[in-house]
Amino acid sequence: MSDPYIESLRPHERPMFPGSPATPDFSRRIRFAYGCVGVLLAFTSAMGTALITVNLPSIQGTLGLDPAQASWLPTAYVMTTVSMNLLLVKFRQQYGLRLFVQLGLGTYLAAVVAHLLINDFASALIVRAASGIAAAPLSSLGVFYLLQAFPASRRLSAFVLALGLPLVATPLARCFSPDLLQLGQFRTLYLIELALALATLAAVLALRLPPSERVKVFEWGDFVTYPLVAVGLALICAVLGQGRLEWWFDAPWIGVALAVAVVLIIAALAFEWHRPNPLIDLTWAFSPDFMGFMLIAVLTRVILSEQSVGAAGLLATVGMGQEQTRGLYLVVMLATLAGTIVGSLTISQKTVMIQIMIAVVMVAIAAFLDSHANALTRPAQLYVSQSILGFASALLIAPTLLIGFVQVLQRGWRSFPTLVVSFGVAQNLGALFAIALLQTFQYDRTRFHYAHLIGQLDAGIPLVAERLRAGPAALVGQVTREANVLAYNDVFLVILVIAVLTLVNTAVFTLRAIAKMKAAQRAVQ
Repeated sequence: MSDPYIESLRPHERPMFPGSPATPDFSRRIRFAYGCVGVLLAFTSAMGTALITVNLPSIQGTLGLDPAQASWLPTAYVMTTVSMNLLLVKFRQQYGLRLFVQLGLGTYLAAVVAHLLINDFASALIVRAASGIAAAPLSSLGVFYLLQAFPASRRLSAFVLALGLPLVATPLARCFSPDLLQLGQFRTLYLIELALALATLAAVLALRLPPSERVKVFEWGDFVTYPLVAVGLALICAVLGQGRLEWWFDAPWIGVALAVAVVLIIAALAFEWHRPNPLIDLTWAFSPDFMGFMLIAVLTRVILSEQSVGAAGLLATVGMGQEQTRGLYLVVMLATLAGTIVGSLTISQKTVMIQIMIAVVMVAIAAFLDSHANALTRPAQLYVSQSILGFASALLIAPTLLIGFVQVLQRGWRSFPTLVVSFGVAQNLGALFAIALLQTFQYDRTRFHYAHLIGQLDAGIPLVAERLRAGPAALVGQVTREANVLAYNDVFLVILVIAVLTLVNTAVFTLRAIAKMKAAQRAVQ
C-alpha cells in the first residue's frame, strides 16, 4: 500500500520495515519532544508491573489471598503478554501505526481503570491478564518514539534507552511504594498507573508518529498458528510461575499442562513448516546462528535474576522490609540509569559483543561479592554489588537484541516477527525459568543446610544450652535463618557459574561470527 508521503522521503528517512515509522530529519526541538514522549512510554510500559510485583505481599493481604493465589497475578500477566507481539507485529504491518496506537493505548487505559474496581481474586486475575495484552504495544511504541529522537548515525542509542529505561522502574517502585501504601493501600498504586496511562495517551495524541509503510501480511494460517503458540506458551508460563509453590511433582495439573503445551507447540511448528509464508521463520529459528542468539538471550536473563531473586530474598530472610531497603534501591536505580546512559553513548556495531561480555563479567563479580553474605548482612553491605548489577543489566539487554536484529537485516523483514516474539519469549520465559530454578534450588539447599546445622548442635556447648533454655522454638528459628542465608550464598555461586558459561558461549558466538565474516570476504575476493 503506497503512501505519497513515504514516497517523498529520502532513502534514509523511509521505514526500515513495514509497520515501523518513517524517520524524517526533524529539527532538534521536535527530536527532543519525541525523546520525552519515548521516555514516558518506556517508564509507563514497566511501572505498572513493577508496582504490582514489588507490592505483591500488600495486595495479597488486602485481597485475602494465599501465596499461591497471589503469585497467579504476575503469572497471568506474563501468560498473555509473552506471545502478543507475534500478532501485533503483523497488525502494524497491515493496518498501520495509527490504529495500532489507538487500540494499544485505549486497551491499556481500560485495563488500568478496571484495576480500581476489583475487590476479589477472580477479577484481579482477569484484569492482570488483560493488562498483559494491553501493555504489549507500549514497549514497541517507546522504541519508535525514541528512534525519532536520534539522527540516523545514533539510532542504536534509541534501542539501548528503550530497553534500559524500563529497568529503572522496579528499583524506583521499591523506593516510593511504602509511602504510597500508607496513603491508600494498594489502590494508590493503581492511581499512579492510571496517571501515567493518561499522561502517555495525551502525549501520544499530541505528537503522532510519522506514518509507516503498510503491506498485506495476514493469512488464514496465522490464525491457526497463533492460538496454538499462545496457549502453549501460556501453559508453560503457568507451570513455571506456580511449580515451586504447588511443588513440581505434587500437583497433577502441572504434568497435564506441560504435556498439552508440548503437543500444541509441536503442532504449531509442524503446521508452520509446510506453509509458503509462515508466521514463524523456522528455517532461521533452527539455524546455529539463531540458536546461539537465543541461548545468549536466555542465559543473560537468568543471570540478571540475581537481584530480584537473590538479593531481595536474602534481605527478606534477615528481616529487612521496604523501609530499610530504600537507600539500596535508590543506589540501584541510579546505577541502572547510569548503565543505560553509558550504553547508549558507547553502543555501535563494533562494541555490541564487547558490551555483552563486560556486562556478564560484572554480573559474575556481583554474584561473587554477594556469595559471602551472613545473617548480619544489611542493605549497606550490598550497595557495591547491586550497583554493579544494576549497571550491568542496563548494559546487557539491548546489545543482546541487536545480535538478532543484525540477522534479520540479512534475511529480510519477513523474519522480523520471529525475532520479536523469540526475544520476548526469551525475556519472559527466561525470567520465570530463572525464578523457578533459583527458588527451587534455594529451597533444596535450605533443607540441606538446616539438617547439617541441626546435626552439629551439641547441648554440652554453653551457648547452645543457653538457647535451649530460652526455648527450642527460638533456636529452631535462628537455625532456619542461618540455613536460608547459606542457601542464598549457594544461589549466588550458581549464578556466578552460569555467568561464566554465558561468557564462554558469547565468546564462542563472537569468534564464529568473525570467522563467517572473514570467509564471506574471501569468497567475494
